[in-house]
Amino acid sequence: MDCSKLAEDGTPELGMEFNSEEDAYQFYNKYAFKMGFSVRKDYLNKDKDGMIMSRRYSCCKEGVKRKYEGDVMPKRTRAPTKIGCGAKMVIVLFRGTMKYHVHDLVLEHNHELHIAQCAHMMPSQRKVSETQGFQAEISEDAGLSLKQSHELMGKEAGGMGNVGYTREDLKRYLRTRRERSLKYGEAGSMLNYFQEQTLENPSFFHAVQLDCEEQITNIFWVDAGMLIDYKFFGDVVTFDTTYKTNKEYRPLGVFVGFNQHRQIVIFGAALMYDETIDSFKWVFGTFLEAMCGKRPSTILTDQDHVMAAALSVVMPETFHGLCTFHIRRNFMKHFGNHYKENSDLPYMFGACMYEFEEVEQFNRVWEAMVKKHNLENNEWLSGLYRIHDKWARHFNRVVDEKKHNELIAEYEMRQKLPMVGLRQTPMLVHASETYSPTVFVAFQNEYGESTAMVILRQQDAAMIVEFAVMRYNGGPERIVVFNRNDLSVRCSCKKYENEGILCGHALKVFDTVGIKIIPPEYIKRRWTKRARAGDCFDRRRREVVADPKIMISTRYRELAPSMIKVATRAAMSEDTSKVAITIISDLAKRVELLLSESEEQPLQNQKKSKYGGTG
Repeated sequence: MDCSKLAEDGTPELGMEFNSEEDAYQFYNKYAFKMGFSVRKDYLNKDKDGMIMSRRYSCCKEGVKRKYEGDVMPKRTRAPTKIGCGAKMVIVLFRGTMKYHVHDLVLEHNHELHIAQCAHMMPSQRKVSETQGFQAEISEDAGLSLKQSHELMGKEAGGMGNVGYTREDLKRYLRTRRERSLKYGEAGSMLNYFQEQTLENPSFFHAVQLDCEEQITNIFWVDAGMLIDYKFFGDVVTFDTTYKTNKEYRPLGVFVGFNQHRQIVIFGAALMYDETIDSFKWVFGTFLEAMCGKRPSTILTDQDHVMAAALSVVMPETFHGLCTFHIRRNFMKHFGNHYKENSDLPYMFGACMYEFEEVEQFNRVWEAMVKKHNLENNEWLSGLYRIHDKWARHFNRVVDEKKHNELIAEYEMRQKLPMVGLRQTPMLVHASETYSPTVFVAFQNEYGESTAMVILRQQDAAMIVEFAVMRYNGGPERIVVFNRNDLSVRCSCKKYENEGILCGHALKVFDTVGIKIIPPEYIKRRWTKRARAGDCFDRRRREVVADPKIMISTRYRELAPSMIKVATRAAMSEDTSKVAITIISDLAKRVELLLSESEEQPLQNQKKSKYGGTG
């Protein structure tokens, strides 16, 4: 049957013929435009040669929304669009005529159809042509925003309804176009930079993942300084992909932590093709490969269930927590109106996040909050409660302090003596000699708190002593358990477990039992002045040097005086001058030979990463 005649007739019928699968789709999509529904290409069947034998086109409202049953909730919930509509057209290829016939057809819908004025908004009717894409790229290069570019095209077309796509479609088109065109030629500057870094410092690591078409998808890199930072401070890591590059719209994943001065340090970065489970698995796996397989004890992320699934595969033994920053931001999205209404909901939610150590206290306040504000059926809040063990009271709270320059902090740590409030106190003197200045101030504050603590009661049970501790002027009561056998202490406030320094309650107990210096097992090396002491080796067992230029400068200072001294003495006579010139010439040739060999070595050492990249 002639396809142009079909288009004029308008309505599909059983037995209709089409020359190709694309002809059938165009016809059905044109019919959908007239009726007011969007078409989805659904079931597809091919033979062994790849020829399409049958295809089903469905209404976009076919099927039902799948209920997620994982332990990590999605970032946000969307209104359902699938309501089980049965409208469809199925075509089958007849071998005899090599044409597609309409084999099955349902025209009835179980929902209201869109009005004609909204037809251009339906997904199957929206498409950015290549010409429109070129125009959008030119507008972008000229400095126009995506919004301005879309509005300009709307004016040229005589209205937004005539453009044929939405602003989100244009954004998606530009992102896909740039992602798919990121071949070696366009990524050359980045790869050249990686090559230069590898030549300058062999410990520099990078990996590139290619797809089946040999196109670059994900890129990961770590420099020598990051490797050193991770060795000493990689016990707790935060991974964040909220950053986006301006033009390519590619997620930039960053691994970060904090050093002994409580300053943010970067452990690695990845330019990602997308945020799928395969991409995350590759990034996490490559990160571990760069770090010689050393896994963090804790990794904090946002509420992305895809990221959580990838972590459970690549780092099953690492505790996966959720960043309170992201939780607070999502809370603002869902309940921001409560701030305007002077509601106490934000304060109750904040208390649940930060103030309660005991499960019973948390549950009691949470239930009161939900009941008071009629939130029993709120899906986001209910899902958040199910995973509260991943976010309530997290180690990453100390990252909120102001970021300073680490070199200045290192200099001041060595230049200035810490101010000890009580100079005759052995524990404070010990702490000032051990901790970095920033952490010492925090410890000194806790020690000051301990002087305001009182022992309410004491229960002895053989080697275990239980103390009830509280501030003299009131406050929450804490239970501190002291073991006489190994001199260990455990407080119900869990400050040591969360932040790595002893709390005032534990220090009060230590003072009570006569312990005057900090026991070694309660000094975390990451907070000490010697946090960076020791060598760091990369995955090929080479010592990692953070900045090779510093080493070059040091060697030059060692060589220059000797060379000048020889030159000065050799210049005293013509014979000694000739001998020196001959020896120096031979020495220069040998030095160049050794340097050229060492520059070729990093290139020869590069090999395929087991996660699909090179490093």
